[in-house]
Amino acid sequence: MTLTLPRVRPAGPARLRTLTLPLSAGPAGLLAGRPDTAPLLVNFLAALQEGYQIAWPVLGIAGGTAVRYTIAPRTAHTTFADLIRTPPHTGGSRTDFPHQPCLAVLLADAANPPTAPDGVVWAVAADGGTLRVHHDHRAVDTPTARRMAEHLLLLLGAAARRPEAPVVSCELLLPAEREALEAYQPPAPRWPDTTVHRMFREQAAHTPGHTALVHGGRSLTYATLDRFSDTLARRLRPAVCVPGDLVVLSGERGLELFAAILGVFKAGAGFVYLDPALPAPRAATMLRQTGPVAVLRTASGHPGTAGPHALSVEALLAHPDEDTEPPDDIAHAGSTAYVIFTSGSTGEPKGVLRPHRMHTSRIFLEQRLYDMGPDDRHLLKSPVSFREFIWPLASGGTAVVVDPGAERDDRALARLIDQEGVTTVSFVPSMLRLLLEQPEFRRASRLRHVFVGGEALGADLEARLRDCGFAVHNTYTLTEADYVSHRQGPVTTQAQGSDGGTVIGRPLDMRVHLCDRHGRRVPPGVIGEIHTGGPGLADGYLGRPDLTADRFVPNTLDADGPPRLFRTGDLARHRPDGQLEYLGRDDAQVKVRGQRVEPAEVEIVLRTHPAVANAAVTGIADPDQGATLVAYVVARDGEPGMRELREFIAGRLPDFMVPGYLTLVPALPLLDSGKVDRAALRVDHRRRPDLAVPYAPAGTARERRITELFARVLGLDTVGLDDDFFALGGDSLRLMLLRGAVEADAGGEVDLADVLRAATPRGVAALLADDGTEPGQSAPPQKAATERRSALLRQRAALRDRRAGAGAEPGAEEAR
Repeated sequence: MTLTLPRVRPAGPARLRTLTLPLSAGPAGLLAGRPDTAPLLVNFLAALQEGYQIAWPVLGIAGGTAVRYTIAPRTAHTTFADLIRTPPHTGGSRTDFPHQPCLAVLLADAANPPTAPDGVVWAVAADGGTLRVHHDHRAVDTPTARRMAEHLLLLLGAAARRPEAPVVSCELLLPAEREALEAYQPPAPRWPDTTVHRMFREQAAHTPGHTALVHGGRSLTYATLDRFSDTLARRLRPAVCVPGDLVVLSGERGLELFAAILGVFKAGAGFVYLDPALPAPRAATMLRQTGPVAVLRTASGHPGTAGPHALSVEALLAHPDEDTEPPDDIAHAGSTAYVIFTSGSTGEPKGVLRPHRMHTSRIFLEQRLYDMGPDDRHLLKSPVSFREFIWPLASGGTAVVVDPGAERDDRALARLIDQEGVTTVSFVPSMLRLLLEQPEFRRASRLRHVFVGGEALGADLEARLRDCGFAVHNTYTLTEADYVSHRQGPVTTQAQGSDGGTVIGRPLDMRVHLCDRHGRRVPPGVIGEIHTGGPGLADGYLGRPDLTADRFVPNTLDADGPPRLFRTGDLARHRPDGQLEYLGRDDAQVKVRGQRVEPAEVEIVLRTHPAVANAAVTGIADPDQGATLVAYVVARDGEPGMRELREFIAGRLPDFMVPGYLTLVPALPLLDSGKVDRAALRVDHRRRPDLAVPYAPAGTARERRITELFARVLGLDTVGLDDDFFALGGDSLRLMLLRGAVEADAGGEVDLADVLRAATPRGVAALLADDGTEPGQSAPPQKAATERRSALLRQRAALRDRRAGAGAEPGAEEAR
């Protein structure tokens, strides 16, 4: 194919009047802004033809020399052309980036073009007026080669028209690509401006006698829940000066807690939920950052919220005032509904401000997408999930509250879903995988909708879900941006993501742009950072205007779009069908059990220990069990006790941020820049770690079988009889896997809380011996439901205590 080259205007700089320099700089400019090509790598071929310099980033050719350039955002075309006029002598070699094609591209004289070296040759005519493209059809098809050449001409044209303009100011999109990207966007939404509690109040007026909440044999109708929340709102209202003032709310899941949430909304305030299981330092930090106007707690609230000024939910409901009028409603769609604290890279959590419209718009969206009504029953296992709590109460449905601790028990969840006729649930894929093994979950005939997110949905799990009898909705959602994209049902084998990517569907009412590091939209198929905005966007970070300005940026891409876009840090590309393919992060952030973790926050906590000189934390993903954190520790003097370090971390961070493995290293590997080379942090994950207890071999046949089960679940080569499950890297998810393996071996049911307390192979073997069972025999009858509920209530605290007190950890380990 032949294309016409742009002409440099006669008055332009002399160094741009020949084709050599702009052709060399052009391809570099094309990809200079990509998140995965900074600093830019340009391959120069050793054999140059007719004096033409060859430059193409990220595309390696055998025998080429990799030369590193750092392109400042404001570098002009002329300056960059000067920079690469004479390639420096280096000993570099071919360099590849993940997710990028490795094609050879070179420039040549059209009079004597060489054979395309597994790629593309751009041959320039002698008069400099045309560019002929030769390409190897085995390596690249004709449309792709033409598209590459058209992008080159787009950039060369920009350089010819405005030679002094910055390289990164050039438009990356061809007209057809711009049209395609716009076609991928959803229509602008028009949702009513309202608040969560107004939507609930309207529903309560419509169905006052219908059951709103169910928990452990107790229930509340819409009318009663409305009355209870009014009582709490009247007591809170005098403390609320302006809409969105914050109230700290703490307590285990229960009817009283959810009545309190609605009461906070009706008082015009927003809430910050303080989990009773949080370590005291973490809770104190959140209280300090919040500066609440009031503290509202149930009897099971966090100890840090107790005090003479704290309001008791139970006491207020037991002695209501005589006033029956609802308090003045001062809240509006833009006022803060609640704040969620997430992991922060500065050593402290950061609070995300989520306004009412962020949640009411999601309710309107899901009401439009799904036929939900009074017969639907939603599983409620989180106080801060709009889908589990707010959506059913705004749609006339019923929320079924999960017992505290039962969210960590796959069997307890499956039985509750089946017995209560639950129709809608939300899970991370690793938990859904376990639930599919439970017969009660498989026979839950009323289950209609299963929402999954927070982790990659593996191809094997996709296949298992194809004929499951309920609709599967894969959602991409963030704390700062709710329900960004959606995909219903498993993808076909042909449509699955490539290079380890995950197809996350299309946006429904949020604008989504994939941009390079300079905020320019990238062409379809090119990797970019997800920028998103729309009705599901948060307001920013509590008390952090600097961080808010950095991540919530002005929208310069949509004339009629939302005013701001959130820079997610997630990488993706548009597939040919317009769906988004998620390709990971552009930083070190890790998701553990659906929770976002900044490794830097864990590292900062570790470095405050007097025996730790330095530390690095990484994450490794398991397709079945999600990600696990691994901490690499450099000791200051001697060898810090691993048990002590674990207790130290667990006393300061939530349990999902406690590394599964701790390992001592003499020093952390560093890059030339001085930063930690995280890719060089490696360990033999199958090797049993060095623990505080010596290795003890199994004695009886039962003990040998149990140690083998421990090793299989934890992925270790061997496990000692007295090795603690959590010291070996276990967590709540793997505990459920262990329970299932023990039950399969024993032929009967074993209580999860009992396995938790036993913790070692010796303890589990003794547990089975106490039951009087041998492998293959039936276990005794199941414990009464009340005893099982009591065990679940103890399980959550016991799990944290066990993780904090587990004996030392791996000598070299691993880590969404």
